[in-house]
Amino acid sequence: MSKATILIVEDDAILALDLQRTLLRLDYTVAGPLASGEEALALLSGKPADLVLMDIELAGAMNGIAAAEMIHRNVGIPVVFLTGFSQDPLLEQAKIAAPYGYLIKPVPERELSATLEMALHRHMLDRRLKETMAELRESEQNYKTLTESGQILIWTSGEDKLCDYFNKIWLEFTGRTLQQELGNGWRENVHADDRQGCLDSSIGAFEKREKFSMEYRLRRHDGQYRWILEEGGPRYNSRGHFIGYIGHCLDITERKEAEKKNAKLEADNRQLQKAESLGRMAGAIAHHFNNKLGAVIGNLEMAIDDLAGDSETVKILTNAIQAAHMAAEVSGLMLTCLGQTVGTQTALDLAETCRQSLPLLQATSTHNLSIKVNLPGPGLMIQANVSQIQQVLTNLFTNAREATEQNQGDIELIVKAVSPTDIPGAWRYPIDWRPAATNYGCLEVRDTGCGIAEIDVDTLFDPFFSRKPNGRGLGLSVVLGIVKAHGGAVTVASEVGRGSTFRVFLPVSPGVVPGLLDIATEPSARENGGTVLLIDDEEMIREMAAAMLMRMGFKVLMAKDGIEALQIFKKNPHEVGIVLSDLGMPRMDGWETLLALRKIRPDIPVVLASGHDESKVLVGDHPELPQVFLHKPYKKAELRAALAKAMAS
Repeated sequence: MSKATILIVEDDAILALDLQRTLLRLDYTVAGPLASGEEALALLSGKPADLVLMDIELAGAMNGIAAAEMIHRNVGIPVVFLTGFSQDPLLEQAKIAAPYGYLIKPVPERELSATLEMALHRHMLDRRLKETMAELRESEQNYKTLTESGQILIWTSGEDKLCDYFNKIWLEFTGRTLQQELGNGWRENVHADDRQGCLDSSIGAFEKREKFSMEYRLRRHDGQYRWILEEGGPRYNSRGHFIGYIGHCLDITERKEAEKKNAKLEADNRQLQKAESLGRMAGAIAHHFNNKLGAVIGNLEMAIDDLAGDSETVKILTNAIQAAHMAAEVSGLMLTCLGQTVGTQTALDLAETCRQSLPLLQATSTHNLSIKVNLPGPGLMIQANVSQIQQVLTNLFTNAREATEQNQGDIELIVKAVSPTDIPGAWRYPIDWRPAATNYGCLEVRDTGCGIAEIDVDTLFDPFFSRKPNGRGLGLSVVLGIVKAHGGAVTVASEVGRGSTFRVFLPVSPGVVPGLLDIATEPSARENGGTVLLIDDEEMIREMAAAMLMRMGFKVLMAKDGIEALQIFKKNPHEVGIVLSDLGMPRMDGWETLLALRKIRPDIPVVLASGHDESKVLVGDHPELPQVFLHKPYKKAELRAALAKAMAS
């Protein structure tokens, strides 16, 4: 499927060229760049673009806000604004143009990609919503036409509240005779769940001589239930005496379905916006929170090195380091919840992976809990991370066990192969997931516990949501995040008081994915190992890492970003023995810095550090790769091992 066409409107030629290169690298088709709003409006008259990426301040008489407002009104193409300041006073004015996003210059590639993808998806949902509203208006027009043509179900009743007349249209609709419908016979056609509501509405109005209106399901002659809008009111004879009621009914099934579809689209849009917001938050946590923790951990480790090994202070600092690592795990867990981590993948037998986890699951269950399993023989292979699949199973089992802990119950674990057509669409998450593989492995955990209220289903997978007094609210969030990262989906089936069934669907694949770079077991770095070019935009991280490196015997050259690092490297191309660079930096990020350094010296070893997961950092095609990836926050031993591996290779 081809990528969308993006029109660049930016009067800064250098920035426009940089945006063009980035968009082409992301596989988009690029139109422009143009320097003014007037040029953009002229070009867009033929709708050659799917989205406009436009600076707020432009060359020419028309600024970006005015141009975007006209584009929104005349062409209906989404606009994402570019601005140089997060507190730009024009941003408040820009709201009138109904933009689909804002980007602060300079724009990191990942933020640009995520914003454009979300804007295009939201525009697609908005377009579907307009189509649904058009269908609804057409349905209402059909209703008027039907009323005027006399195609309406009509009935009357006497003072005794019993129906004494049904018109021909009613009888044709129900397929019953007049004798069958007279009196209260018509109620037999009403859906059992709606009968009491119908009775309450009609009798209540009858006693007060008031008009009434109600909606209910009525069985048609073919056995199908259709939604009916019924309106009725009192009727009087020529002398003004009350003689009963008259009512008319209309089939509104299409309108109800359109309203339901409209509500679903709006709910999906809210969920996607929430996911976008959570994704930005998790990315910020990974970068900023882990950077700060890295400085804390590194300085604490160096403080311990300077103290006596058996002192009480060393014990206190060690506890502080452990707490800092636990805090770092929380940020990693948030990324997992949002599907932003995968880890090393291998070919796994899904049933065998579950079978190996059974002893631990059984050990944590209570004596009155029965565990039933149905695990097929070998052959159902998936491409996955084994520890994360075990984590999915453990969290689902824990959820089932807690649901049945109040009384004796059963938990059933089933693994089976299913086709895409067998995967239900209701209560399926992520909400925008669509089957893409030929076959799927289904991991099913079924319990006979308390069940889940329908109102809670859509929030089950939200981070930190829990109805349990002691629940953390992360178990099911982690399940969804892992499944999402593996290209799968989760479905829920539940009824209050009758238990729940969670099904995880993962693509079946016989292939084996090679593991990513690993620095777990490496020799120690050499003492007096030469000069390290240290690049990080966080001053605390630079100072902490530099102190660590100097204690290891390295000479350190420091730079706050890629541009400064490049200037230093050009002056000392043969003095620098290794580069330790952060990934997310302003002006020039880690990837761009790596490429620029290798153009000067192709053999320079590089360690690339980031608070994001390794699999997300290394995804995609890069012209140059680091020798080692180092996850933040890192310990001194991990830094030493990373440098040793990079220099050895």
